[in-house]
Amino acid sequence: MIAAVLLALLTQQFTAEPAPEWDALFLRPLGWTGADGIQSIPLDGDDRSGGLTRTDTLFLFSDSFIGEIRPDGTRHDAKLVNNTAALLTRDGFPDGIRFHHGGTAAAPAALFVPSTPLAKPGEWYWPHDGIALDGAVHFFAHRFLRNSGGLGFARAGLAAITLPRGSLPPFAEAVQRDCPFYAPTTPLRAETTFGCAILANTAAAGAPHPDGWIYVTGVREAPLDKRLLCARVKPEALLDWTAWTFWDGAAWTAEFEAAAAVTDRVSPEHSITPLEDGRFLLVYQADTISRVVAARIGVAPQGPYGEQIDIFTGPAPEAPQVWTYNAKAHPHLSGPRELLVSYHVNPTDFWDNFRYADAYRPRFIRVGW
Repeated sequence: MIAAVLLALLTQQFTAEPAPEWDALFLRPLGWTGADGIQSIPLDGDDRSGGLTRTDTLFLFSDSFIGEIRPDGTRHDAKLVNNTAALLTRDGFPDGIRFHHGGTAAAPAALFVPSTPLAKPGEWYWPHDGIALDGAVHFFAHRFLRNSGGLGFARAGLAAITLPRGSLPPFAEAVQRDCPFYAPTTPLRAETTFGCAILANTAAAGAPHPDGWIYVTGVREAPLDKRLLCARVKPEALLDWTAWTFWDGAAWTAEFEAAAAVTDRVSPEHSITPLEDGRFLLVYQADTISRVVAARIGVAPQGPYGEQIDIFTGPAPEAPQVWTYNAKAHPHLSGPRELLVSYHVNPTDFWDNFRYADAYRPRFIRVGW
């Protein structure tokens, strides 16, 4: 009987449809012309649906093209920088968005360049999820370096970046801190990192059943399979690394390396959203790179989670061939009983970014239930 009840809790029917107005928001002919790694942070700290008209939104992006798109759809004078941002004002959709990068228009650069004690020259940041607390914005950034491996890059570490209250692009006042919750591959354990997604299960964030904790997810890089990990910390202690605890499969522990996988087949970027009925919805790209936007239902942020539910299969363009990856939800940009979900499209041939400019930018769907 208990098993049947649990199975019912972990099952859900979903609908999905394109959100073309959001696709169009990121189709830009000049300046910022495409990126991946999209994160959305409500600047009032409230992640409930309806935030599009309630608060300003900070978007963070990873690799971004700056330049021009010609009428024939090719890129001209394009430069690639490792991270950028955009600000969307409340009630400003779609015209109230402004994109920002470092450097100058002629010589663009990343907004955030590693400068912590553990950072080394030549490394860069790809931003992950963030949260606004008491007017300041905190987000995690994974530090990467070039290598001779299969993808040509590898994770080197983890940082937390704080934008103090009132900070504006190019965020000269940003404060960077090394975060210890990254461990490289060893003979005993696969590469492990946290800072992937944030769930603020708090009253201030508008959670329907708040328990007062901020949950921060991680991934363990099992071969051909990224497995989800879960940590938690009180909001006032977010940057106190000694205050974090990690789910070991049975209880919360202070031992970072004891974190246990709570489910599998996830993507490095994903989201966990609290539902009105007390369950939690995990959204991700199945198997990291695939056409499938997937979900699992959990009874708590740390699980258990049910079987994978395939929500949407992205269309395969005739040209160019593309990767699709890193689906995630944006709750405060969503309507009631739905989630706005983004996923990334990226040509498998890097030079197709210049031949087919439209291929490299976020795509959006609406998921309902």
